[in-house]
Amino acid sequence: MLELIMSLDSFIFIDVIIQTSFLLSAVSFFFISLLFGDTLLLKFDPKTFIKFLGFLLLGVYFVLNLLNNSYSVFGFWIMSLGLVLIFIGFILDPLSKFKFIAPLPIVFFPFLSGHILFFVLSLLTTFVIFQLAYTTRHRDLIPLGVSFTLISVGEYLYHLKDIENLKQLAVAGSFLYLFASLVLLGWVWSYLALRFINRFKSSGAT
Repeated sequence: MLELIMSLDSFIFIDVIIQTSFLLSAVSFFFISLLFGDTLLLKFDPKTFIKFLGFLLLGVYFVLNLLNNSYSVFGFWIMSLGLVLIFIGFILDPLSKFKFIAPLPIVFFPFLSGHILFFVLSLLTTFVIFQLAYTTRHRDLIPLGVSFTLISVGEYLYHLKDIENLKQLAVAGSFLYLFASLVLLGWVWSYLALRFINRFKSSGAT
């Protein structure tokens, strides 16, 4: 009886972690899309618009997971398109040195699917973000790169659920998404705080 209660408590705890990771991921991606959307109101830029759509789609994907408590084929295509758009948005940066790998997502689609495809796409985005962060003055992108590192590892762990001896590790993917969403929310908050300060100073100067 005691073992049954402990097992039930463990199941509830894991389910709470999974649902919380879905919720916080959705919130963080929606906030980032709003951040890029706010930038578009000031000046339209194709790269910014692509990133806006990409993060918006990721937010929609996690809302669907939260509502359905499962993954769907429709959700797979939304997540895939969102990750590809974010990858393209960053690789189109004039300072990006990885433009030559832009066709790679098209190459991977016929051979990969599910979480292993998400792993590859998020890993490619991680490389592009860190290249921009460390070879330019975009040090502010480092938290975003850290988040995508956690996301890529989390997707790989999700992929392990189909392997009998390793499926227990898949639960760790939710923890990594949870940490990634917290980093993203902190990153967004720092941007919003900086914009508020700058607008306050500009209004004070006038």
